[in-house]
Amino acid sequence: MTNFKTALASLVGTWHGQGKGYFPTIAPFDYREALSFELRDAMTVHYQQVTEKWIAADAVYETSHWESGFIRLLDNNSLELINSQSGGRGEILTGEITIAPDATIFRFTNKQQINDARMVATTRTFSLSGATLIYQMQMHTTAVAQLTPHLEAALQRVSV
Repeated sequence: MTNFKTALASLVGTWHGQGKGYFPTIAPFDYREALSFELRDAMTVHYQQVTEKWIAADAVYETSHWESGFIRLLDNNSLELINSQSGGRGEILTGEITIAPDATIFRFTNKQQINDARMVATTRTFSLSGATLIYQMQMHTTAVAQLTPHLEAALQRVSV
C-alpha cells in the first residue's frame, strides 16, 4: 500500500493546461483547465477542477464546468472518486492505480450518478509523468449508445 499512497500523494499540487472537448451531440470546443489536489490524510486527496471554455465570438474564456470532490485510497488498494459538479450532477467512481516505469495512471469508472438522467456511464483517466498530467474523460449518454471520448487535456504542474 505504501507505493499506492505515494502514487496518490504525487498528484498533490496545482495543474494548469489546455484541452479539447468533443462529443457526437455537441460542437467541438477548446478549453483551459485548473486542477488542484490537496492531501487531506495519507489515504484521501481533495480535488477541485475548473474548466473555462473558449467563447470565440467574445474572444474570452468563460467558466463552463466546476467540480469538487475526493479521491480515496481504499484498504484493498482500489480507488474511489466522489464528486459534486456545478451543473448539479454527482458521481461515485471506482478505480485503480497502475504504476509503470514512465507514468502513474489513475483509471476510474462510474459506479453511481445522481441528478442527470441523460448520463449512463463515465470514465476518467489521469496519467502522470513527471510534471505533466494528461486527463481524459469518456461518456455514454442516452443519446450516444457507448462510451465515447469527450475531453482530453494536457496539464502542467505550476505549484506543489
